[in-house]
Amino acid sequence: MRTQLYIVECRTVNVMSIASSGLRAATLGVQAAASNVARLPVAEATRIGVAQAAVAGGGVDASLVEVAADPAAPVSDLLAAKEAVLTFAANATLIRRSDQMLGALLDKRA
Repeated sequence: MRTQLYIVECRTVNVMSIASSGLRAATLGVQAAASNVARLPVAEATRIGVAQAAVAGGGVDASLVEVAADPAAPVSDLLAAKEAVLTFAANATLIRRSDQMLGALLDKRA
């Protein structure tokens, strides 16, 4: 029985790690979009975006990068911010449900 419990805990920790990296990436997405909207009136201001790469073992590595000028900047930035907010909410829900599942499992085994 202990072996089965250990396997479930390892998978839960991995899910938590993946979801928390998604939260960080989503946060960067909102920051990048907000920065781009704030700097719209500034001539020659560089735009920033988020580069994401998959991490071995699960999750994502995200960083801010310069991106090319975009003629539809205000609309695309607002859509990017909304997408990042939804991504954040989805990852937060995953963490909450994983925590509930682990708690229920521990209550059942205790």
